[in-house]
Amino acid sequence: MKINKITEVFLFILLVVLLHSYIPTILESLSSNGSADFQWQPTKCTYEGVNHYESYLLGDGKCQFFMSQTGEYAQGLYVILYPFSLFEWDTAKSLWLISNISLIFFLTFLLCKKFELSELETCLIIFFVLYSIITRVNLVMGQQTIFILFFLSLPFIYKYKIVNIISGICFFKYNIGYALFLFYLISKEYKKLILSIFPVFFGLIAYYLITDTNVLNNIFQPFQLMIAKSGLGGSSGKIFLFSFIRDFFNISETLKYLIIFILTILFNFYFIYKISQLNHNLLILSCLCLVILISTPHWSHDNILMIPLLIYSIKIYGVNILLSRLNLFFSVYFLHLFRGIQIYFDKFLINFNIDTDLITFLYPYIDISILLVILVLNIFYNPFRHSQKS
Repeated sequence: MKINKITEVFLFILLVVLLHSYIPTILESLSSNGSADFQWQPTKCTYEGVNHYESYLLGDGKCQFFMSQTGEYAQGLYVILYPFSLFEWDTAKSLWLISNISLIFFLTFLLCKKFELSELETCLIIFFVLYSIITRVNLVMGQQTIFILFFLSLPFIYKYKIVNIISGICFFKYNIGYALFLFYLISKEYKKLILSIFPVFFGLIAYYLITDTNVLNNIFQPFQLMIAKSGLGGSSGKIFLFSFIRDFFNISETLKYLIIFILTILFNFYFIYKISQLNHNLLILSCLCLVILISTPHWSHDNILMIPLLIYSIKIYGVNILLSRLNLFFSVYFLHLFRGIQIYFDKFLINFNIDTDLITFLYPYIDISILLVILVLNIFYNPFRHSQKS
């Protein structure tokens, strides 16, 4: 599609707005408190020969705690982030900021190109994605979710063997990457499953060689650290589908989490089986991301996983307008508007002297309910059900 002069001027204005709006985002990302979640310190310890998992578990000080870099991801992440460990903190976080901006730009562009959105649609989507609050939160915090989403999405864009291998990088963040693992398993794509495990395997071996750690102990250390840092109930601030069992039932902690685990597994197997029967890769990716957000504990920055659904909502606009509008609204809601809407709603309730504590408590459950409804609608009202798999 050719972009006419008026459209070019409009897009240029959007670009100026975007660039201007990024000044505070960049300054905050590079400030003394910025990029706090970027896993630079554990990576640096790794390449100094220190097992950061063991050091953090023992509290022996061999690997110093730094900001909020708690180091509980899989070993491969700290191996693959090696180039950043060569720089001091200020330079490393600047490079990570550039990497994250580049990854979110190219991910959005590649999805739009693969699924044949027009040039204008692509430009507007890229603008919104970069402009959205959730993208900025990821950048300011130095989060790894954009990085993980990029590799989670690649096998739905390309069909090369190397893509199947590097897609396993998303397994480094367990509460996101697990869905691709289950998708390969349930779809009986065993070759892709085996190939995707390579990054985890080689990451473990490399970490073992670099830090001279007992490999059998090291397999379990990321999980031990995750539990130690947060405690068994450490995700109490993160509401997910079955967390109501934790919040509403007075039973032992062990039994609570056993029930939650079993129900979560059953939920995932059922819905990922249904997703595996869909015939449109962008819809499959969108639904997998919804399952991830619904099933496992997340902070709001992981709402970046709504990007595929945003693109899908534009893709199906001419096929199913009602579903498209619903997807579009809630994609925008979770990527940009949800906190603002909740704050204004709180002010509205206060004006009527209504106690907002219960409403505030229920907000996350309301959001999970919305995501669940959107997931069900997109699976069972798939507008591409009669077409060939894309």
